[in-house]
Amino acid sequence: MINLDRFKHQRGIIVQSLQPCIQNILFNKDSIPKTLPCAIVILDAEDGIKGTSRQFTSTEIAWTVYLIVNAQNMEDPDLDLYALKEKFRETYLNLANRDIPHIEYYTSRIDGTRLVRIAKLDLLKSGSGTAS
Repeated sequence: MINLDRFKHQRGIIVQSLQPCIQNILFNKDSIPKTLPCAIVILDAEDGIKGTSRQFTSTEIAWTVYLIVNAQNMEDPDLDLYALKEKFRETYLNLANRDIPHIEYYTSRIDGTRLVRIAKLDLLKSGSGTAS
C-alpha cells in the first residue's frame, strides 16, 4: 500500500468510527465549529519506519482527533464528553483493531465566548503501545 493510500485508508477508518456518534466532522484544526458536538481530525505526524541505507520503506502516520462538546450552562459536560469518547472508542477498536493510546481532556472557548470541553485523542502514535 503506498503512503497516500494508507493515509486515505486510516483517515477513512477514523471518520467511519466517528459517524455513528458525531455528524459534524472537520479536517481543519483552525475551523470554528458551528454546531456541537463535533470532531476535528488532523494529521499530526509521520515517522519513517523500516529504514534502509538510503530511505525509509514505510511510514507510521499519527492522527489527532479532537472531540468537542458544549460546556456552556451544561449540568455535566464531562459525562457527555466521556460518553462520546467511549462510543467512538468502541467503533474505532472494532474497525482499526487498535485502542487509543493517549487522551487529554481540557476546557476551552471557541468563538472567544462559547465554553466547551475537549478530548484530544492521539491515535496511531508510533512508540506508544498499540501502535508499536
